[in-house]
Amino acid sequence: MTSSDAAIFQAVVNELQASGHEVDVINEETMVGYDYTPYTRIFTMQRDIFNTVQLETKTDVGTQSKFINSIDGILSCTNKASVATNLLDAGIPQPEFIIGEKQNLLFCSTDDKNEINVPLWLKNCDGSATTANDTVFCQTKEEFDAAFADFQRREVSMWIAQLHMPGDLVKFYGVEGTNFFSWNYASNSHSKFGLEAINGKEKGYAFDPERIKLYADMIAKKLNVPIYGGDAIINEEGEFFFIDFNDFPSFSSCRNEAAKAIAQRIVS
Repeated sequence: MTSSDAAIFQAVVNELQASGHEVDVINEETMVGYDYTPYTRIFTMQRDIFNTVQLETKTDVGTQSKFINSIDGILSCTNKASVATNLLDAGIPQPEFIIGEKQNLLFCSTDDKNEINVPLWLKNCDGSATTANDTVFCQTKEEFDAAFADFQRREVSMWIAQLHMPGDLVKFYGVEGTNFFSWNYASNSHSKFGLEAINGKEKGYAFDPERIKLYADMIAKKLNVPIYGGDAIINEEGEFFFIDFNDFPSFSSCRNEAAKAIAQRIVS
């Protein structure tokens, strides 16, 4: 857990305790096989994919229902292909994409499966991006070929190629079931790998944040991850396109407000 993750997690614990709730904190390594019988709700910022899978397979259905962000939903958010197909199924705007397994194309969001258009983003779907070369911006077909060859060398089993869209890149944060929603431009946010700079300095295109919240809450309900964050592109017409959706981000830019909303959602 990063220091930012620890900060929002502790802030939620503090909010719950201040409201008179008893909270026990355990680490990720002890979550699998833990006795959750005495607890009514469980919230986690579990980041280790292996532990999360073990938590799913070794936890009974009754216990899984106590998790505020579902274990299935957490796992779905670690797979960019799963996020994209769920967004498509929900009718939420996003760039065109192609999903593949090794060299075989599995699914295309359009009718044309024969051509991969550039510029695009090639993303590793085997789990959360842990290195910069798990998410690669490809301006040319040659760059895509090189990135794809690297995926093959690394034995990446599932990938997604997503069309690049110019526009303002915004990061959003929300808690479904509450009024809380916050957003800011990517240029004002912490960057994990510096990839946000590809879209350049924002132009300030006008858009409706409430409409983004509407769709974000929709996919949050679908994936059963009410505590969420994501990225969207805003074009010059003010249209938005989701390019990522995550469970329980660090809420660094809005921690105090988020902690109150998360605590409210946990006990609701």
